[in-house]
Amino acid sequence: MQVRNAVFFLFTAVAIAYAQDTPAARIGLHTGLNANLHNPNFPQNPAPTVPVYGTSATSITGALGLMGHIPLSTNLALGIRAAYTSLGNAELAASNVQDQRLLPSLPHLELLPTIGIRNLIISPAFWLWGGVEIGIPLSPTYSVDSAGITTSENAALPDPQTRIALAVGGAYDIPISSQWILQPELSVRFPFTKVSSNGAFDTWTIPQLRIGLNLFYSFQKEQQDTTLRAPAEPFVRARVARIISISPSGDTTPVRAVKVEDVQYTEYFPLVPYVFFPQNSDKPASKYAALQLRETGETAPEDTLKDALSINNYILSLICRRMKQYPTARLTIIGTNDGRGELRNRSLSLQRAQTIRSELMQCGIDSTRLRVEARDLPEKPSAPNDPDGIVENRRVEFRATTPEILEPFQSRIGIERLATPDAVIFIPEVASSDPIKSWELTLTQAGRTLRTLRGEGTPRPITWSIRPSELSAQQVPIDYVFRAESVLGVSSESSGSIPVDYVSSTRRLQERAGNKTVDKFSLILFDFDSDVITPDNQRILDLKIVPSIKPGSLVKIYGYTDRIGDTRYNLDLSRRRAQSVMNYLRAKRPDARYETAGFGESVERFDNDDPTGRQLSRTVQIIIETVTQ
Repeated sequence: MQVRNAVFFLFTAVAIAYAQDTPAARIGLHTGLNANLHNPNFPQNPAPTVPVYGTSATSITGALGLMGHIPLSTNLALGIRAAYTSLGNAELAASNVQDQRLLPSLPHLELLPTIGIRNLIISPAFWLWGGVEIGIPLSPTYSVDSAGITTSENAALPDPQTRIALAVGGAYDIPISSQWILQPELSVRFPFTKVSSNGAFDTWTIPQLRIGLNLFYSFQKEQQDTTLRAPAEPFVRARVARIISISPSGDTTPVRAVKVEDVQYTEYFPLVPYVFFPQNSDKPASKYAALQLRETGETAPEDTLKDALSINNYILSLICRRMKQYPTARLTIIGTNDGRGELRNRSLSLQRAQTIRSELMQCGIDSTRLRVEARDLPEKPSAPNDPDGIVENRRVEFRATTPEILEPFQSRIGIERLATPDAVIFIPEVASSDPIKSWELTLTQAGRTLRTLRGEGTPRPITWSIRPSELSAQQVPIDYVFRAESVLGVSSESSGSIPVDYVSSTRRLQERAGNKTVDKFSLILFDFDSDVITPDNQRILDLKIVPSIKPGSLVKIYGYTDRIGDTRYNLDLSRRRAQSVMNYLRAKRPDARYETAGFGESVERFDNDDPTGRQLSRTVQIIIETVTQ
């Protein structure tokens, strides 16, 4: 019955493999070189004159056998091997009798079923596998040598046990022709059983390290082989497979249309109190706008900007203006380094702080109001072992004696066009004979370019956060063109459109009584991996947000994170951030209605390739909707 079940399982696995159009099955030869790590400790209760073998020893033996390999899916395979191997040929020295040695010979038939998975690390050719080895003893014997004289020769080992061991390893496919594959491997075996159950040989275990080499023949036909030869003609096929939004409950919803509505709207823009630097440089990143000498009342370019990321590129200009508005304020400028490639380079940290101090002095700030400090990692560093975190730790931090210096920058009040959903996610699909070099998504409306989003390498889901009044005040669809280009210069593009339902102020008032105002805040910037509302954040909540909440207002609080860390952890962190803010606001204004949700990193509100964008993503978005009669 067991044999019948095994045959049925094997047949089913082969059928599934070919039904799924997975890689072909293969058969091969296995050879190996073993390092057998003897751990003897017998006998356990010897008489005074009985030799005790308790000293570890290592023997080198070989292995030879056959292997089969049956793919279950593209990256999963069932394996089976049968091999002749030996665990013996070691010299076990007695610890209590001089020149007494036991010389075992332990041949085994090894049967090893395995499950292998590839494409997890390094490359698609690398396999990780594991299985349970069953070792059947083949007449094991031992000899005893005392002072060079053989006292017992080739005696049968009593009560040999079937060897049960956990086997794990890694292997790498090296194609040598269309159907032959050479596969070096390294494996380790951890035994669960002893060599013998006889009391005279108890306890004795033998872990094993094996360096192997496998030669496979693949049953795949030569014309079907697409992994060993490049196609005759390079190709790229690119399209947008889906367009979705994510609801507060975490569900994905297809975007059939975008609704645009005129509302009385207010928005504030938070400041990230940092300036970031390239590695080993004391000059700020090139994205930052150069400081220009202006009077405090003058209109500046940043006054016309409508998104937080662009505004933060003018942070030095904003700080300069505010330092002039508050002449008693003092500013501490703290230079830091990444603690890795810039490790213990505090002089670089100091140079960074002095560079910023010099720029602020040139715009008219007295040097006595500017204090510089230097340290290695920031006091609250971003993830110091993550590439994104390392980049964020190369910075200058600002601390002001007057809170207004670093408070949210700007408030816009007036009629604005808001989109629902306000974040649209494009899911690209690209097939290519060669790696993708770059991609581009261009969004237009009535011939006007709204946004061009670009990236390098294989495209990931692309989030378009629609800014207030970014869409036209008309019933005109949003057109998009998605383009991808391979490293060989081959490109492909596709296009489509999203309908727009524009609700003007007149239409909105006709459809429902009352007038809706929307206040939108993304002011709370949390520390890395934290849901704690700091005293600075409490001040912003009290001054900017609590006064906007009226009796009966609907307060929606949505939490976000950057992309650093585990996706599921970030989702939970975003929910905790939203809950912390709701608890704080509800204690102040219990007469409002509250709704919370966490999006984690699934909605990229700001560009996470930019360190400022990652900082801005550690936020909650607070939307206060109030309907007045």
